[in-house]
Amino acid sequence: MFELDIEMLKEQGLQLVDSAKKTAQDLADKGKNKLDLLNQQARLSKAQRQLGALVYSLHKAGEENPALVEKYIDAVAEVEKAIEEIKANMTDDERAEVEAQEDAENTEPEAAPAEDEEIEEEPIQLRGETKTCPVCKAEVDGDALFCNHCGAQL
Repeated sequence: MFELDIEMLKEQGLQLVDSAKKTAQDLADKGKNKLDLLNQQARLSKAQRQLGALVYSLHKAGEENPALVEKYIDAVAEVEKAIEEIKANMTDDERAEVEAQEDAENTEPEAAPAEDEEIEEEPIQLRGETKTCPVCKAEVDGDALFCNHCGAQL
């Protein structure tokens, strides 16, 4: 009888260890999914800003470069696809939580400037970080994925 109790305790102990291991793995996977999603969302934001900057600089210079704009659009689409793949790997609860956070961020009203607050005429200067295109030697923004002069990938 003493032998039976030890075996039963041993079996229950193994079940508890397996359960704890599975829970820890699930938490690690959930954290990894969220981290991957945040990284991809940051990449998406950066790619969208770069696309906007490219379109603005081309418009300001009176130039057109549809091939370069298409490269940037493809880069944005690639990141969006990666985000959808990450969301597809999430559980329904995780996906609902992420979508609720996104909805909350998108529906928050923007704070209107106070009436006595002065609105600046000049936009805020962006960081002055630049780099040189290895192909055409043009100076481009430090965050750029492609050269806005020749279209080379940086």
